[in-house]
Amino acid sequence: MNRILLPTDGSDAAFHAARFAFDLFGTEGLRYTLVHTFLKPAYRNALLPAMDTAREADNKLRRFERRCRAQAGTVVLAKRTSPFPLTEVLNELAEQGKGELIVMGTQGEGNYGLVGSNTTAVVMGARVPVITVPSMWRPAAVKRILLANDGGPMDEATLKPLVVIARRTGAEVVVAHVRDNIATFDERGDRRVLSALLAGIRHSFVTVAGADVTSTLDELARQGRIQLMTVIHRKKSFWQRLFTASKARRMALHTTTPLLVLPEQR
Repeated sequence: MNRILLPTDGSDAAFHAARFAFDLFGTEGLRYTLVHTFLKPAYRNALLPAMDTAREADNKLRRFERRCRAQAGTVVLAKRTSPFPLTEVLNELAEQGKGELIVMGTQGEGNYGLVGSNTTAVVMGARVPVITVPSMWRPAAVKRILLANDGGPMDEATLKPLVVIARRTGAEVVVAHVRDNIATFDERGDRRVLSALLAGIRHSFVTVAGADVTSTLDELARQGRIQLMTVIHRKKSFWQRLFTASKARRMALHTTTPLLVLPEQR
């Protein structure tokens, strides 16, 4: 993964996400693309909130670029502004071979929810992996990565970004299964498959009982000093239920720990 997309609205939350990417992947041999989308109003109305024009969007992106260069030093940074929906633009860049991974903040400018609407849309619609970085994240070396095992099938293509990050950082992968009502879960068989997929990477397994998956994973992350959580985005999964739940419940676990979302490739 050497082509990374960094969506930004110019906020501190977006800069936090960019800094996470620079810290995790570095800058040598990598190409980052800053992406800023804006609404193009059909007409001006004093009763409507102010919206970026194309020129204002370009200026905002240039200011953000300067901030990134001050943080990362020598770094290859491309820029893209667009009046089209963010998810659509990111998928287009990915299809053009300009992005293998998206790193973005969970909150946008003026957004005080746990997870902003843009982040939700990208996670649900992106065709490449997404790392979401909460505004409360503080820089720390990635030493332990938690992989949420929902009992569904896993394969090499889906887990490849996780494997790349684990090898790059030397982190241990902790595979966690929260047992609620999945009676068909074959723990021993599943562990054999995952051990083969994680060959050459330090990994361990933990199974805990918990009625609420998000709060149980949150507790595991806090107890285990996890620096990155990983979930697989399936078409029908607890992950999708999380993002369609109320804002109060949405990603209760995602307050300080970055989250890697892997689209299912099967």
